[in-house]
Amino acid sequence: MLELQITNTTDYKLLIDRIEQILIPSKITITAEATTPILLDSDKSVEGTSAIHKYLDELESFSKQWYACRCDMFP
Repeated sequence: MLELQITNTTDYKLLIDRIEQILIPSKITITAEATTPILLDSDKSVEGTSAIHKYLDELESFSKQWYACRCDMFP
């Protein structure tokens, strides 16, 4: 499960939208303690907007390959 920890929804709307579009269960947590956005994924922690976008790019790429029709691979 992904958890995005942010201070408010206004400044991080793009991150929220990306998290909600990924086919992975997720949760958005609003906390005043987060000085930068933090993405938690099991035992991984990613901090900062650009690092989170990069991590989400990798997740999206992986999930697209996972769900792709691979009919050509099987006889």
